[in-house]
Amino acid sequence: MKKFKLSVWVMALVSMLGFTSCLDSADPGPTSFGMYAKVSSGMYGITFIDAAGTTLIPTQMVTSTPTSSMALIYGTIAEDEVMNTETNSIEVTLVQDPIYLREMTSQLTTAPAEDKTVGLYDMRCSVWGEYEYFVIESLYYLKKGTTQESSTTARNEFRLNVYYDSNETGAASGTLKLHLRCEPVGIDMSSEEWGKEYNVGYSEAIYVRADQVIAQYRAKNGGEYPKRIEVEYEKSSLAYATSDSKMKLSQSYIIENDYLSNMSEE
Repeated sequence: MKKFKLSVWVMALVSMLGFTSCLDSADPGPTSFGMYAKVSSGMYGITFIDAAGTTLIPTQMVTSTPTSSMALIYGTIAEDEVMNTETNSIEVTLVQDPIYLREMTSQLTTAPAEDKTVGLYDMRCSVWGEYEYFVIESLYYLKKGTTQESSTTARNEFRLNVYYDSNETGAASGTLKLHLRCEPVGIDMSSEEWGKEYNVGYSEAIYVRADQVIAQYRAKNGGEYPKRIEVEYEKSSLAYATSDSKMKLSQSYIIENDYLSNMSEE
């Protein structure tokens, strides 16, 4: 089994175990949750909006400065609070600072050549809201010696891009096919041994606005929304970064219809 060195953690473990809201209400007392939410500002200061449109109002002031429109938040809901489909807003107690996600832009073209990208250790994807965002969680490698304190700078040597080509052939009927690629930025890849300097496991969630992709898909499919989403990515067979096509295997993460918004009555 491949040994994976997870020495940098910038996301809580729960975020790698699920992509939708995680509510724990088995025992009496406050309900714990972890979810991706949209960041908003208003009369209550910084608030959050869940995928169903409910406004989450922190009981304490959020002191961190938002760096994007999406965040991973963890908190609790008081036992006497009721959260259902008719709830417009609810108070929550955050148990840690929000983790703001990097936003990436969807590329409406074919994916780059294999020698220009590096393989991922793992990947998962979800659709947030009514096709508003794609939220993608990936595990990849940063430079040797990276610590939690230096991870933000180190991660800027890589960019996770999502590609969609509406003219791509071979996708099954009703399937929206995306390609996720991890692309080095300013790294000298001329040496075959360059990747061995990048062996520190790193987990990150990004988000991509889905509107352009969905619009192109619908234009090609009679206005219909996809019934299935396939996210293809390159999985590395090594315990360090590599652009060698022989050491990368094409894998796909599938989101079936049951996990997609029902937009048939739009």
